[in-house]
Amino acid sequence: MKFAILMIVSLTLIQTLSSFAGTFLETFDNFNFQDWEEVTERNLPVVEWKLVNGELHAESKDNAIRMLVIKNAAWHDYEVEIDVMPLVRHGRGHIVLAARVNETHAVVFAIGNIFWNAPSPTVSGVVFNLSTGQIAGLPLFFARIDKFANIERDKLNEVFNGPAGEEIQEEILKAGAIMNCTTVFPHPFLKTREWNRMKLRVDQEQFTLSVNGENVLSFTCLFQNFPFKEDLTVGSVGFGLTGYTARFDNLKITGKDVPNHGNLSGQPQGKLTATWGQLKQAMH
Repeated sequence: MKFAILMIVSLTLIQTLSSFAGTFLETFDNFNFQDWEEVTERNLPVVEWKLVNGELHAESKDNAIRMLVIKNAAWHDYEVEIDVMPLVRHGRGHIVLAARVNETHAVVFAIGNIFWNAPSPTVSGVVFNLSTGQIAGLPLFFARIDKFANIERDKLNEVFNGPAGEEIQEEILKAGAIMNCTTVFPHPFLKTREWNRMKLRVDQEQFTLSVNGENVLSFTCLFQNFPFKEDLTVGSVGFGLTGYTARFDNLKITGKDVPNHGNLSGQPQGKLTATWGQLKQAMH
């Protein structure tokens, strides 16, 4: 009897846990564009996203961020990972993975040269205003970013946040920055014609980005410091590019709000509608 009760309790617990967690997998073999929308910086013209041999192909030759974003998703915490192969870099160029995307803002992670005045490529995490094309927070100048290229990230954090932080803050800001929701470190461009795995973990106010299994950036975003903080606590997931021709494949998102098996209709639509409605009210 005790064993039977234990089995019932265990099965109930498993069912309860499974109802709060899910995995959305998109291999782009039978991709349905109707579940997605393109979000562009400053509402510029979209690029052509097309399927090529079971991979998603896109080309962008200007300096505006263009992302493909899941429609009607209002998720909080999750992990998102995707394979990307840059084919050709046009100009500055960066590959983007974004969290908490809504109608006006997104927490954007980029590998490349997202900052026009950086003399070398970076890995960065910033809050981006999609309607204006501006990065929220302090403007940064990276004239001497190469000087700190060989300093370990942990050491750079210690230097910036330690007792001597105020004395060298100007130097750090010129070479690599750790600010509220604006974090930048030197990082090479992704190699062209090679597959790279980008993975982003979103846990409340903590964001961690890895590339090919190596953690390359981690920061805490204090949403209460922004007037539009409601926009940054929930939103959709997106990926994209600027100044690149590239292909994407094997998107995987896991989290308690995420629907299973890539079936977007599996998400409770009433909950999504209410949450997205609350976001829209907060922005007016």
